[in-house]
Amino acid sequence: MGPIDKSTTTELEKLSAVVTRVTFHSLETGYTILKVTAIQRPGQELTVVVHQSKVFAGATMDFYGEWVTHPSYGLQFKAAKIVERKPATTNALEKYLGSGLIRGVGPATARKIVSYFGEKTLDVFEDDIESLTQIDGIAQRKLRMISEAWIEHRQIRSVMMFLQSHNISTLFAVKIYKVYGNDAIEIVQSNPYRLASDIYGIGFLSADHIALGMGLAADSPQRIGAGIGHVLQHAREQGHCYLNLKQILPGVSELLSLTDTECITRVLDQLYERGELKTRQLPDETGVLQVCYYAHSLYYDEQYIALRLKEMVRMTPMPRMPDLQQRLAGFCEQQGIILSGEQNQSVRQILAERVCVLTGGPGCGKTTTTRVLVGMLQMDGKQVMLAAPTGRAAQRMSEVIGLESKTIHRLLEVDAVNGGFKRKEDNPVEADVLIVDECSMLDVHLTAALLRALDKDTQLVLIGDADQLPAVGAGNVLKDVIASQQIPCLRLTKIFRQARESLIISYAHQINTGVVPQITSPFNWPQAWQQKQDCLFIDSEEATGEQLRFISKVKRLVHATAIDADTSQILQDPYSQDNGLVIPQKFSHVNLEALVKARSHTEELRQVLQRIHPWSSLRYGYSAVDMVEKLYDGIIQKYFGNETEIQILSPMTKGSLGTANLNKVIQQKKNPACAGKAQLSIAGRVFRQSDRVIQKRNNYDLNVFNGDIGLITDVDNEGMELTVQFRAGQQVKEVVYSRENLLELDLAYAITIHKSQGSEFETIIIPLVTQHFNMLFRNLVYTAITRARKLVVFVGTRKALTMAIGKQNPAVRQTALVYLLNQSDK
Repeated sequence: MGPIDKSTTTELEKLSAVVTRVTFHSLETGYTILKVTAIQRPGQELTVVVHQSKVFAGATMDFYGEWVTHPSYGLQFKAAKIVERKPATTNALEKYLGSGLIRGVGPATARKIVSYFGEKTLDVFEDDIESLTQIDGIAQRKLRMISEAWIEHRQIRSVMMFLQSHNISTLFAVKIYKVYGNDAIEIVQSNPYRLASDIYGIGFLSADHIALGMGLAADSPQRIGAGIGHVLQHAREQGHCYLNLKQILPGVSELLSLTDTECITRVLDQLYERGELKTRQLPDETGVLQVCYYAHSLYYDEQYIALRLKEMVRMTPMPRMPDLQQRLAGFCEQQGIILSGEQNQSVRQILAERVCVLTGGPGCGKTTTTRVLVGMLQMDGKQVMLAAPTGRAAQRMSEVIGLESKTIHRLLEVDAVNGGFKRKEDNPVEADVLIVDECSMLDVHLTAALLRALDKDTQLVLIGDADQLPAVGAGNVLKDVIASQQIPCLRLTKIFRQARESLIISYAHQINTGVVPQITSPFNWPQAWQQKQDCLFIDSEEATGEQLRFISKVKRLVHATAIDADTSQILQDPYSQDNGLVIPQKFSHVNLEALVKARSHTEELRQVLQRIHPWSSLRYGYSAVDMVEKLYDGIIQKYFGNETEIQILSPMTKGSLGTANLNKVIQQKKNPACAGKAQLSIAGRVFRQSDRVIQKRNNYDLNVFNGDIGLITDVDNEGMELTVQFRAGQQVKEVVYSRENLLELDLAYAITIHKSQGSEFETIIIPLVTQHFNMLFRNLVYTAITRARKLVVFVGTRKALTMAIGKQNPAVRQTALVYLLNQSDK
């Protein structure tokens, strides 16, 4: 451990104790509540509260802090610093070794080891680890696992101690050591801000807290430079490629709590002079040129895309295929395909272009057009390759076109050793024509990588719907390319008869034009299920935050006063100053006595609502969450088959109908804890065998990517590992997640609509209520409804649907691609 600041610790009280259990830990904030037994008072259990420190049961710690009295929970020790010591007792040692700290040693193995070696256990681990084979169940193979884990733990112990002294959890300490090795302490001391960029899960604020704790001045150039980098990175996560000075100065000033913006401007100039930032003069909304600041990679990626696309447009058109119309008609007749006039024209023009875009909404024939295009190219002897941003999109493309399609990452061949991709200018993709689907998902970085991997003679066809949500990453490539009018663009607009018969497609087009569809309720027309209608709306409600607070306030008041007073009298006179309850006008209709007597969430909700929709599920005793659960586990399988894939798509993560809560609800229903079923708990999430999970970021080492959905096939408690099976068509891969990578996984019974981009599911459930109002936009609902093949069920309020369709997302992404494509190269 790093040295403790004596001037600080001497002012704090010291509590030496053994951790008996961790009752709460937030990985996001580091807030931790521990139950400990003081070494001086072994019979008394105490509560310790500490920030940004993860400890294991059985650990012996010196806590430095002060005693405080919590208004609800009583006496607690609020620790500012902690120092780990060797476990004080054999019982503590057993808990410590079995807490997951050492891969291969779970609670059962720890019990055997400590029972056999007693107080000498740690000495055995340090000096004679081979002796562990004397324990029943530890053979040479397991010994190697334990030995390697112990050596790693011993090597990182000093790193962990150092990091803990700066309130970084042990979970991150392992990741930090794996990235930095034995140089970890030196690197963190010299530039703690590297943690935010190099270690997934450690944010800027945590790194900044460490830096300030090490004595870095609040206005130091290093801190301001890191703050500028964070503000630019945050903008990138919002989809922007650049920020102007008017955006950077207040952003950095607020982030770092600095009032002097001149020092920020000075550091910006220094970063530019050192080449660590790039600038570009771009017109603002009035046409006046302004200086815009870029991170290096985005500047060059955006520039490369513009230069390469313009270069392709200027190239000689492709040679005209002889007897093109005759061969096209013959191919369509052979395949039983009838093309519309605009489809026919699109195929003919695409064949002649070096680069072009094919766009259109659902049901307008993009897939059929692509099938014919591929057939014509193959007839001409061309080597055609298909690609898409996600595994599911690539799988669907393969199925409908009849030719293998790869994810873009697989096509470009991820270089896990050196980073980036193996396919680039000196090692291009070998194809005459590359056709890329779902291009609305392409961000600037991936598009630049794709173009770098194209041979100069390869034709490129970009297919997508620009009205879908834009890419998760920076940029809005498809929309910008179309808007520039510099790249040939073929737009399909005719909705085919078969597509018009699909309510999903009809409603999607209505939504995209701002029309609120009149969607059938199965509570109003129960035959909708038997008739296999493919889009339904279940009217339902969930309490808003304001309603929940009102319900809680009423019940707390009655509970607190009922002991000394007549509850009915209190409720009869709710406006009495003596009762301490003031009823807001919007709740004046509530029958307080009925509210207090309500025994379920649904009953409480019915009491506070002024009116209930005539078809509402509340009339049948079900809230919106209840309905989502019943749809997922029963109703949909009843009418569409037990093997039907169901995906919940929510606008948000938070709230009762957000993905976080719905995942817990559905997991408890579909895959509950039971005897003999292994599970791992991390960062407030529980993972069990057979759980549906999603990868949250690109991990080139594991070869899994943001949005990949898989199934947990194995849970290793002792090794703190999960095995996840990812399937894309006939391709199946199993990925082993070690402890430090588990943060990249989340449950996937419910995912956000943003995460669903590029994917298709048989049936989807879309919760839509006004608690999501911040995220209710037209393109969000349009994207969600177009993800389904067989069935869409909205659960929520028609008011929320109307709000969403009537509201265009005002957040315009700051990109320069249109400007660059329209600029002369002179």
